[in-house]
Amino acid sequence: HLRNMIIVPEMVGSIVGIYNGKTFNQVEIKPEMIGHYLGEFSVTYKPVKHGRPGIGATHSSRFIPLK
Repeated sequence: HLRNMIIVPEMVGSIVGIYNGKTFNQVEIKPEMIGHYLGEFSVTYKPVKHGRPGIGATHSSRFIPLK
């Protein structure tokens, strides 16, 4: 389906596939989604999971012991 399509009341209860750039995500349309775009319910990026800072990432990273 189109990511820029606005959800209308006639769509409530239906299940649509929203393309995120890689796969289609199955989303069930609920009443509180009316007026929003379909694309708001299928993120196009993988959220960042921050790990430990690497060498040179911060000024204090020179005090991080090397493995």
